[in-house]
Amino acid sequence: MMERNNIIIIALIVIIAALLVTMVFTMMPNMQKQDSKLKFKGNDTLKKGESIKIKLMDANGKEISGQSVNVTITDKDKASDYHSVETDENGVGTIKIDKDPGKYKVKVTYGGNDKYKASNATKTITVEEEEVQETSSSSSSSTPSAYAYKSDGTPMYSQAEVSRYMANKYGDVNYHIGGNGYMDMDQPGYDDAGHWIGYR
Repeated sequence: MMERNNIIIIALIVIIAALLVTMVFTMMPNMQKQDSKLKFKGNDTLKKGESIKIKLMDANGKEISGQSVNVTITDKDKASDYHSVETDENGVGTIKIDKDPGKYKVKVTYGGNDKYKASNATKTITVEEEEVQETSSSSSSSTPSAYAYKSDGTPMYSQAEVSRYMANKYGDVNYHIGGNGYMDMDQPGYDDAGHWIGYR
């Protein structure tokens, strides 16, 4: 009976030892891995269409490149979008935020590899309306339109400017502004373009 009990005790010791060895070998690779960390770069407030940047680093702050980082963006209604970005040579991953204005929770997760442990980070961002670029038509609308044109095409912007131009060039003559904006001469001896053709 005692021998039987001894056999059972020995068997239990062997099983426990085997389990301990298995646990040690299972944990050893993870114990040898380095810590990793994720950090958001940039402001908490973005315009619609701008991007957020995430940097993946080791425990010493050195960038970890060529790694996949999962990004989850969740809105106020708990609806989530899922994305994946790859870190560049600086350890930075970039994702464009094409979201309607509002607040969003952004969670980034790195699953780790044979060298680095997993890590994650969370941040709340605010998306604002994107800025509308002014069109060339709106900017040009501030430029006054020409009132009439000189013979060489130079614009004039008032009747006073037209009168000075005609008086300096032709003296006291009769004229009117044609439909094309150029001066039409009503003075005998001139054609419509202001050329002297003599009296006929």
